Amino acid sequence: MMSDTTATTQAEPVAAGDVLWIWNQSSGRGLDVSTARAAQSQWGGRWLKLSQQIDLGQVISRAVNDGFRTVVAAGGDGTVNAVVNAIMRLPSERRPIFGILPLGTANDFAGTLGMPADVQQSAALIQNARVIPGDVIRVSDGRRDRYFANVAAGGNSVRVSEQLNDQTKAFWGAFSYLRGAMDVLPDMRSYHVDARSDDHRDRIDCWAVIVANGRTNAGHIEVAPEASICDGRMDVVLIRDGEVAEMAKLVASNLLGRFLESDQVLFRQVRSLHLSSDPPMRFSIDGEIDQDVPTSFEVIPAAIRMIVGDGFVVRPPSSSHAPAI
Repeated sequence: MMSDTTATTQAEPVAAGDVLWIWNQSSGRGLDVSTARAAQSQWGGRWLKLSQQIDLGQVISRAVNDGFRTVVAAGGDGTVNAVVNAIMRLPSERRPIFGILPLGTANDFAGTLGMPADVQQSAALIQNARVIPGDVIRVSDGRRDRYFANVAAGGNSVRVSEQLNDQTKAFWGAFSYLRGAMDVLPDMRSYHVDARSDDHRDRIDCWAVIVANGRTNAGHIEVAPEASICDGRMDVVLIRDGEVAEMAKLVASNLLGRFLESDQVLFRQVRSLHLSSDPPMRFSIDGEIDQDVPTSFEVIPAAIRMIVGDGFVVRPPSSSHAPAI
């Protein structure tokens, strides 16, 4: 695995007043933003408190017109998703640099970008930015398009997400998803999936489907350990239908970092995926349950310039992307 990022990242120091900070107070550590604001008080920039009344696309477009070159999602993965979708509404030549100040419970995509959990350290990295052109994934239900940066998890994974309330998340933290999985295991639903990706077509009975740009989901659970945000491909993981004992073993193998070695897992790296299932499969996209049923996924290569931290790792394309499932 290649860890030298000097050939693929570009240093772009952020000038004073250059940053629009999109702050979600409702994120898991949203109130910690005061630490970052105090540290950046002499640096300038503009802070915007996220609310449902704000049209982020218009806000970011106006900010770009006003000379802001960097937009930071100060929140969790849901905030990241909202900001990424707003940036993608702009033509590619007008899209600002994107950064994350990790204030959520899990901060999965921030982890993929190598951003530290410490707020002050992340703020300092944003100020002295190293930037890489990052992929995003476009998902469509046939009526509208939207985008995500990290992971879409469908099938029983959505049922797990539905088990989680704020109290469970607060108590279990990054392990809350595994706690929810144990509740779903005794009553798993099977989905007959028809998946077409690039030049391949497969029909399989599945427990879940994962479409990943980032490596981890639901609290740093490594669902796509081979994923890279700069390889022009998405990682597709299909989890075969099976017995409860097999699913429990799969959860255990995930904790031990051997997820893709399981006989229950089918894996490939592709540029596009067209999906249908019986019954229809809903997805949790970047941690938020989507009520629509997606039918296609497509990688948009190098869509947004993204700030990465010292922990960012450039991953070469996996040799396993060619075989069909």
